[in-house]
Amino acid sequence: MANRDVFSKILPNVKLATRYDAEGREIQVERREDTDAAAKELDTFDMLVAAGYYRARIKGLSAFDKVVGGMTWCIECCDYDVDVDLLFHENLTIGQKIALVEKIVTVLIDMNCPHTLEPHQVQGLEFLAIHPVIQWLVKTSVANREERGQRLKRFAIGQFHNDYQYKSDKDNLTKIRLAAVNIKTIQELYTPKRQYERKEAHSEDDALRVRLTLLEYGETGPMTKQSVETKTASSVETLEPDLEQQLRQLSIAHGDVTVRPKRIDLDPKAKSALQQHYAEFKLEMETDAQELKSHNQQKRLEAAKIALEHKIKRYSKENEQLAMSVETQKQQTTEQEQKLQKLKAELEAFKRTEADADPALLDKVRGLLQQHDELKKGEAEFKESCRTDLANLQQQIDELESFNAQDAEAQAAAIASEQQRLQELRLHLAKRNRGIVAIERKLDAIPDRTELAQYQRRFHELYNEMSAKHLETKQYYTLYNTLNDKKRYLEKELSLLNSICEAYNEGMLSPHGREDFIRQFETIVDGVKSAQDKVRHKYNEERMRRDELNEELLGLLELQRQYAAAIKQLTRECQRCEQLQQHLKSIQKQPQQINP
Repeated sequence: MANRDVFSKILPNVKLATRYDAEGREIQVERREDTDAAAKELDTFDMLVAAGYYRARIKGLSAFDKVVGGMTWCIECCDYDVDVDLLFHENLTIGQKIALVEKIVTVLIDMNCPHTLEPHQVQGLEFLAIHPVIQWLVKTSVANREERGQRLKRFAIGQFHNDYQYKSDKDNLTKIRLAAVNIKTIQELYTPKRQYERKEAHSEDDALRVRLTLLEYGETGPMTKQSVETKTASSVETLEPDLEQQLRQLSIAHGDVTVRPKRIDLDPKAKSALQQHYAEFKLEMETDAQELKSHNQQKRLEAAKIALEHKIKRYSKENEQLAMSVETQKQQTTEQEQKLQKLKAELEAFKRTEADADPALLDKVRGLLQQHDELKKGEAEFKESCRTDLANLQQQIDELESFNAQDAEAQAAAIASEQQRLQELRLHLAKRNRGIVAIERKLDAIPDRTELAQYQRRFHELYNEMSAKHLETKQYYTLYNTLNDKKRYLEKELSLLNSICEAYNEGMLSPHGREDFIRQFETIVDGVKSAQDKVRHKYNEERMRRDELNEELLGLLELQRQYAAAIKQLTRECQRCEQLQQHLKSIQKQPQQINP
């Protein structure tokens, strides 16, 4: 606890830079960071990139710009407007950042975001509070984009069907239009036709009215009596005379009505003929459907055939081009082989001539040929330089002749212009010299390798002094904390002894007090033992941690030794490689000297 109180002023999220000692080895320093916040930060940026906001991949962009840009992009995908300009505002102050985020927070409130977010949390990059908001915004934007895509797809399909139709749809509509006439005829043939008509008012009994209505259209209906528990036997007896009376009225009405159509009773032959006609009509409809299906399948096969024919033509052209290129390559190969054979024959002839000739004479001829080539080359260069000098001299002669041909005033004006031009060139040269001197001063101000090595040595010494001072300070802090803990334990021990002495004098006065004193003393002993166990457990943990760190140190030292051995071996191999390259260059120069 005391150690935590002493170092409580150190910021927990500070990441110290990598440090090196005087020999250039990396030193492991204490690092304190919030792993949960770092994980949430990485998860937030990965979520934005997965959603489609690829600006979060830019490494040179700050985390604040990535978060604000991603939130604005998600809000705009949800069809909400945000008055934020993210392209021309960088390196803002804290107040400007908070004012910028307040607009986004206002829109989040209008969107009914289930998570609360404050502007200072975004400005301070508190990803534990930002992550759920970004997650909700990404889910909402993805759902909104899917809904928008479906809506646009339905609108596009509707617009297509308003202006265009497939040929198969037109054929189906034509067949449906032709079949509608026959269907209407069949429906009219089997529609119910009224054969009777009632002259008197309707009865109040529902069953009787239903039965009379069926009789009007030629249906006998169910021959049952109404048996309701609420009705009495007298109402059932009076039902039959009323029904007979209604039937007589309907029969009379049927006799009077001669104009109304009567239901047709078909004989078995007509019924079988009608059934056969219906079966043929049904078979014809099924045949039309099969023909339509086969017609569509034939169209698909024709389209596939046309596509395959186009592919065959394209592949045939490519095959012809490849055949022509193969023939061209064969011809070129034949020509090159002939040239190679000719060169081989000439080389063999030269080798035979060289073998038959005198070696001393051959070396002399080679030296003369090399000297001849060098003289030819020098002659060509000398001629080229002579031509250049001749052209320059001829130009100067022409300029002098034209100058002498002028009058005195023109010559004076020309001389004055040349003097002015010379003065301007001198001024320009002086300006260039001043610039060169300034650059040389700047270069002199830049330290060289020796000075940099001295600076590095001084920095290493200063770092070692600071490290030693820091280690000494930590030891002082540790000593202080240890003595403070010791003092606290001694104070506790002294207070326990004082309380025991006071309780002993009071507890020995009575048997009951003695029992209480013994019980309290046992409780104190148990507490001391538990505290001792905790301290011993903490001591064992620290000891195990020390052993683990020692093992890790040994492993790192072994790794450093292997690294030094690998560097040494790599240096030897590099030196050997340089020697082999120099030897190879010397071997390659010898044939060039022999065959100039």
